[in-house]
Amino acid sequence: MSMSAAPSSSSSEDGEDLGEAIASINVTPLVDVMLVLLIIFMVTAPLMLSQVPVTLPKAALQEMGKPRDPLIVSFDLNGNYYIDTGGGHVDQMTLEQLPGQLHALALGNPDNLVYIRADKGAVFDKVRDLLKMAANAGFYKVSLMSQAQP
Repeated sequence: MSMSAAPSSSSSEDGEDLGEAIASINVTPLVDVMLVLLIIFMVTAPLMLSQVPVTLPKAALQEMGKPRDPLIVSFDLNGNYYIDTGGGHVDQMTLEQLPGQLHALALGNPDNLVYIRADKGAVFDKVRDLLKMAANAGFYKVSLMSQAQP
């Protein structure tokens, strides 16, 4: 690699040109070194994690069985409320009967998943009240259902 400077008006006593100082740095070698360091750190970083040698105990696997059907609470624009407990059994009830029924179902299985289905034209206040009703009954896994958009 050769560096040359433009001739300068300054000259030494023996007639030799001294030239001007070059004030720029060649960045390419710097980038090459940084990329090599980056690759080294990326390869060695997973190896630096603390790995304590532990012998894990053996455990017998149990049959988990079929997952429980979720509880589906629905209501339509006519003010009808429905509870689908799974297995194709759907109970229709009024708003006054719903909290008692939810509470009775929550006593049997509070960790059951509850889905709220509401007509798309329903007022949000009713959906909010239904969510609050499910939470007050003792369910803590409550979700809203919707249809996927095509």
